[in-house]
Amino acid sequence: MATTDPSEENNVSSSGTRRTGLNRLESFSDGVFAIAITLLILNFHIPTGLSGDQVWQAIADQKDVFLSAAISFAVIGVYWSVHRRTFARITGESSALTAVNFLNLATIVFLPFPTLVMSEYTNSFAAVGMYAATIALAGFTAAATILVAWHGGLMTSSTTQDIVDESVSETIATPIIFAISIPVAAFSPRAATWFWIIAFFASRPIGALTHRLLQRRHR
Repeated sequence: MATTDPSEENNVSSSGTRRTGLNRLESFSDGVFAIAITLLILNFHIPTGLSGDQVWQAIADQKDVFLSAAISFAVIGVYWSVHRRTFARITGESSALTAVNFLNLATIVFLPFPTLVMSEYTNSFAAVGMYAATIALAGFTAAATILVAWHGGLMTSSTTQDIVDESVSETIATPIIFAISIPVAAFSPRAATWFWIIAFFASRPIGALTHRLLQRRHR
C-alpha cells in the first residue's frame, strides 16, 4: 500500500491555506476599490424645488465636482488595474504584504473625502494639497506592495527583477507628478489642478526614466 509523505501533506495544506488567504485578501481589496469609486457619486448635490432654468444653472455649478470626480474615478481605476496586475503575480500572503496592502487601501477609501473638499474649495491650498498628497500616497503604497511581495518571495517563478523594476517604475510615475504638484499648489491651487493633466502625458517617460535608473542600480 502506498503511503503519503506527511511533509508533502503539510506542504499541500500550507499552500492551500496561503491561496485561500490570498483570495480573501484580493476579494476584500476589490470591495474597497468598488466602494471608494461608488462613493464619488455622493459628492453631487442639487437643491430641490428649482425651476427649469435653475436646474441647468445648478448642474453647471457642479463643474468643479464633475472635474474632481472624473480625476478621482480615473485614478482609482488606474490603481485598481495596478493592484490586479500585481496580485496576478503573487502566489501567497504574509503579514507584511497584508499590512502594506491595507495601507494602500486606506488611501483609496479615503480619496472620496479630499475629492469632495477640493470640489468645494478649488482655490484652497489645503484642499488641493490634501488631494494631491492622498493620490501620491496611494501610488507609493501600491509600489511598496510590489516590493514587499518580491522581497518576501511571494511572486511567481516567472517574475524577474526587471519585471519588478518595470512595474514599480510605472506605478510611481503618476504619484511623483502629484507629489510635485503640492508645492505648485502653495502658489496657485488652480495651476496645480491643471498640472495634473501632465500626468496623462508625462507618466510614461517618467516611468521609463525610473526604470532605467533602477536597472542601473541593480546592475
